[in-house]
Amino acid sequence: MKGWSGVLSGHPFRLKVPRMNESATDAEAFWAFSLEVYAKPQVAELCIALQDEYGFDVNLLLLGLWVAEMQRKALDAERICELREAVAQLNDNLVHPLRRARRWAKPSDPVAETPRHKIYGALKQVELEAERLVQAEMVETLAAGLQRGGETPTPQAAARASLERYRQSIEAPDSATAPLAQLIVKALPWPVLPGSARAAPHP
Repeated sequence: MKGWSGVLSGHPFRLKVPRMNESATDAEAFWAFSLEVYAKPQVAELCIALQDEYGFDVNLLLLGLWVAEMQRKALDAERICELREAVAQLNDNLVHPLRRARRWAKPSDPVAETPRHKIYGALKQVELEAERLVQAEMVETLAAGLQRGGETPTPQAAARASLERYRQSIEAPDSATAPLAQLIVKALPWPVLPGSARAAPHP
């Protein structure tokens, strides 16, 4: 397994994502959802681009997608600010330093086995655990639940609302709108109905 900073490039199996009301904890459900979605084609590349070019937190992007998929609800601006504040210290003091160290230690030769490869692999694993800790903190912050009602017609509409509010909250430029829309298309594709030749509209 690899992490959100480019250390997860594919997962060998598809996970059945538990619903919020099943026995698995919400944190475990969110993690399982994240692994499955991140392994979809182009999702990792879009997430990393949004992170590196515009300053998005990949875990918060994934949370918006998860809530949209599970409940067809969007995160409001106030909740997004609470989530960002809740994980700020974890990101600043743990995740981001680990990411910088892991990227710096990345071997130039991806094949040859050297001591540097071992350090790089160890950093990847620690970074992955740090990302999981951030996700658990987000889920705990979200534990009060979303407001009753407010369901959108589709998960894609809910995700679009969440990610646009997130974009506005970090004052990312309008140019981030296109990759955000592409992320929703790749992460939460519209179902193809049997016998239908027409593609569903993009969110």
